[in-house]
Amino acid sequence: MRLIPSTPLSCLGTAVAAVVVGGVVLVGCDVVDLDLDLNLSSGDADSPTEEVSAGPSPEDAEEGQEEAASSYGLPESCEAAGAARIVEGVAPGTVLTEESGPVEGIEDAEQLSCTFSEGGTEAGTPSFTLVFTSGADPSANPDVVRVPGSEAEMNWEVDVDVDVDTYHTEDSDDLGGDLEYVGTMDGSSRHLYLQLPGDFHVTAIAYFDEVERGDLERVVLQAAGQIRN
Repeated sequence: MRLIPSTPLSCLGTAVAAVVVGGVVLVGCDVVDLDLDLNLSSGDADSPTEEVSAGPSPEDAEEGQEEAASSYGLPESCEAAGAARIVEGVAPGTVLTEESGPVEGIEDAEQLSCTFSEGGTEAGTPSFTLVFTSGADPSANPDVVRVPGSEAEMNWEVDVDVDVDTYHTEDSDDLGGDLEYVGTMDGSSRHLYLQLPGDFHVTAIAYFDEVERGDLERVVLQAAGQIRN
């Protein structure tokens, strides 16, 4: 809070600052002549030398960014990512549908999608999808997450009440990431995004299946640990 005095500062009884100009000290409203021999030479051995703390050089900062960016890499396949083992116990089935390739409309973005179900293709079939995305943020644009099969037909432009929560845990901190949960209020879908250094994301999505947030966290954290370089 800023306090504004009712009396001009220049006329206060007590001066809180003094300015030296050419041997004259200006204090408050008064001018006092002083006979000063000011030695301002920087070469005076008795003058204190201010120590400047050395901060990280631009080279060090750039190197740190490169290391963070190279910490995670897009797996070659769902098998290489250990997806079946990671989603065991939360996926409604073991039938795997795999898709990989560039993200449409986003330059230099790539993605690997691993969807597990009982094999049904009709709308409303429960499924669990683990997605690895490099170079794009799926939480900012849900259309980035490509889900194989009929679930890809879901219209994200329709107004749906959702519960959104951005947070982090000790485990996500160890990976250098942040978590964001997005779940529809009717329970039809639950997304958990793990944002990692280097514009890399791991996403777990449960469609038409009751999966606890803690299970989604376990999946994305284990998946990130699996692909960490």
